[in-house]
Amino acid sequence: MKHLFILLLFLSPIMVIGQEVVHQNDSIPQFVSSTVVVHDKEFLRLYRLYKPRVVKVYPYALYAADLLDQMNNNLASIKKRRKRNKFSKKSYQKLKKEFKYVILNMYTTEGQVLMKLISRETGMTVYEIITKYRGRKDAAMFNLMGKMFEQDIKTAYNRKKEYVLEAIIRDIESGKIKFDDTVVKIDKEEHKNKKKVSKANSKKNHKKAKALRKKNKKQKKANKKSGSK
Repeated sequence: MKHLFILLLFLSPIMVIGQEVVHQNDSIPQFVSSTVVVHDKEFLRLYRLYKPRVVKVYPYALYAADLLDQMNNNLASIKKRRKRNKFSKKSYQKLKKEFKYVILNMYTTEGQVLMKLISRETGMTVYEIITKYRGRKDAAMFNLMGKMFEQDIKTAYNRKKEYVLEAIIRDIESGKIKFDDTVVKIDKEEHKNKKKVSKANSKKNHKKAKALRKKNKKQKKANKKSGSK
């Protein structure tokens, strides 16, 4: 029990609930301070690390959940198998079109958070969504591609395990964190332009780093010569 208490102390926020306790027979009223939330250093480090990622990708997870709700409602009204398959294919193409270039434009770590939050909001992993609308073969192919880019589309959201993400989402819902749920869509052309800009900046930074290394090398040689004299 002692070990369990210590574990809870460091892994979760501790709530101290404040109350005024007064009994008729008590001669001295007792007071407990107002609510205090205590977090350990590791929690705060992870909170700061994940906060900008969640703020950026959470709108897309909410949007994906809305799209899936609409699709499932429409799918439920279609009785014929052929029409259901046709609708599923169109729905999948819509999802792909909406998210393809958005995800390609994300950093690996942002994509990983998005996979988790889509699972949180839809109750399904990305793998299960693809399986439902396009079948196991396509899902297996995307799973393999995902691993190449360090993305696990089979990631299922675990609220207890993802206690930091849960804390951030609670702060978003309470208004503590400024949040805009607008979904910014990116088309193929825009993705290409962003990629060009990113490539140009990378090339520019590489030249700067190379010039700095060259300068430092010359400085070291000059220091050696002056030291030998």
